[in-house]
Amino acid sequence: MLVITRKNGQKIMINDNIEITIVEAKNGVCKVAIKADKDVKIYREEIYLQIKLANLIGKNTNVSAVDSVSSLLQNKEALNKKFEEAPTVEDEILVNENKSSIRINNKNNNAKS
Repeated sequence: MLVITRKNGQKIMINDNIEITIVEAKNGVCKVAIKADKDVKIYREEIYLQIKLANLIGKNTNVSAVDSVSSLLQNKEALNKKFEEAPTVEDEILVNENKSSIRINNKNNNAKS
C-alpha cells in the first residue's frame, strides 16, 4: 500500500485518466474530489461491499427454485392457501476484518465464497 501525504489543493494522479484532489483535510476528516473517465466505476467502500454481496447472493440463487415460486404465484389456488410455517434462512454473512472478502456460512457450516 502506498501512503502519500498531501495538503489541501494538492493532487494525486493515477495513470492518465484519474485525478484525485484533496479538497479539505481537518479534524481527522478528508474531502477528496475524483476526476475520472465516465467508464471508471468509483464507489465508497461500504457501497462496493454491498454490491459484491448482492452479486454473490445472485450468483448462488437456485434458478429452479425461482421457477418453482413463479409457477406457484401463477397458480391462483396456491395464493389462497395459508402456510403454517414459513421457511427461514439461517445463513450468517461474515465480512473479513480487512473487508477483502465476503463469506456466507449456512447452518451446516458449509462456507461459500
